[in-house]
Amino acid sequence: MPTRILVPLDGSRLAEQALSYAMTLGRGLPAELVLFRAISIPSDVQDALDKAELKPGSLLARLETDAGEYLTAIAHFAQQSGLSASHIVRRGPAADVIVEYAAQTEIQLIVMASHGYTGIKRWRHGSVAERVLQSASVPVLLLRAEEGESEGLPHPRPCRRILVPVDGSPVAEQVLPVIAPLAQALACALILFQVPIVYTPGSPMGEWYLPLQSTFDISDRQAKAYLDRLAGRLQEQGIKVSTALGEGPVAEAIIDHAADSDSDLIAMCTHGRTGLARWALGSVADRVLRAGDKPILLVRAQKT
Repeated sequence: MPTRILVPLDGSRLAEQALSYAMTLGRGLPAELVLFRAISIPSDVQDALDKAELKPGSLLARLETDAGEYLTAIAHFAQQSGLSASHIVRRGPAADVIVEYAAQTEIQLIVMASHGYTGIKRWRHGSVAERVLQSASVPVLLLRAEEGESEGLPHPRPCRRILVPVDGSPVAEQVLPVIAPLAQALACALILFQVPIVYTPGSPMGEWYLPLQSTFDISDRQAKAYLDRLAGRLQEQGIKVSTALGEGPVAEAIIDHAADSDSDLIAMCTHGRTGLARWALGSVADRVLRAGDKPILLVRAQKT
């Protein structure tokens, strides 16, 4: 169970939106929020300093002071809400120092926001969020920040239902030990979700296709039995669980069901491959990130 949650902030209202879920988890678990700010000198400013033969030390010191004052105010806000909060400032490229700090200290979860986009791209992870997702060894909860100015800091966001896509492999099930304690602490329901699919050997790019109806009936029954077994194990822990099946392209089915079920969060592994690459969950997770609008908790699966 997470006891220390790292919340990277950059001073923007967009990044502060991560506090909504961080505070919910901090209150429910309970957990300490570690508010984090990375400081560095932009390359164009560094170039100007070099040309002027000036050392960056005084500028970094000023940035460090400003960052500390900013985080102190955020920590005070969290503490007034009854939460445990501390803060830390580190020098260096944001993604690098976030991952390094999480690995070297007792951090069990990273909660951060990514800048949002509209139109065809809907949203994509910014470079910092993307690098943290790729490199962090602990689970990462990523929210798509909503554009537009908001007044004040965000308050805890309710979490009532969590959609948990699985693919039938033990690797993908590694999300369950992470999400089960969260569901218990927040008293929220889990929805175990699977898209029954088969692999078509020799298909272009190794794509997944829905089988013919006769095959689909068997796969559908097998998937339902599998989900029921997982649900039974979770229900023994006192967790409210339901199951659901989808059809069509996997990522799109996940996004659609998250919306239809009014889920507050999607939790899944960053990859889950067995045998003939049961399904490319890394690719699926990426598509859900880029096309969906729900917060997503990603757990890096370990080889089994």
